[in-house]
Amino acid sequence: MSLTAVSVLSTLERTGPRRLTDLAVSEEVTQPSMTALVTQLTDLGLAERRRYPGDARVVLVAVTEAGSRQLRAMRTAGASALTELIEKLDDQDTETLTAALPALLRLMELAGESQDSRTPLPKR
Repeated sequence: MSLTAVSVLSTLERTGPRRLTDLAVSEEVTQPSMTALVTQLTDLGLAERRRYPGDARVVLVAVTEAGSRQLRAMRTAGASALTELIEKLDDQDTETLTAALPALLRLMELAGESQDSRTPLPKR
């Protein structure tokens, strides 16, 4: 699965359903590219298209339960691989990494807030 596909599924899982055009903006890809990616994700059962309750003309993209399971599996595998690498570090490097974790977590929060603010839902 491409990094963009993982990013789209993660965004949908974190923020809820989004318009395809908003996903294209947040991922910094063209709308035709996002349309093709969403079609692939829906064909795989990882995402689905839904009508927006307040405006039937608006189509939203949402992550499915299968998509969420796929993300969890990928995160678990990534965490295991990272754990194996961290175990190879010496004590000083481990302490340095541990001390940096709060700042790294805050950066991740800020990145998520920045991305979320660029993809508002339509008004009801």
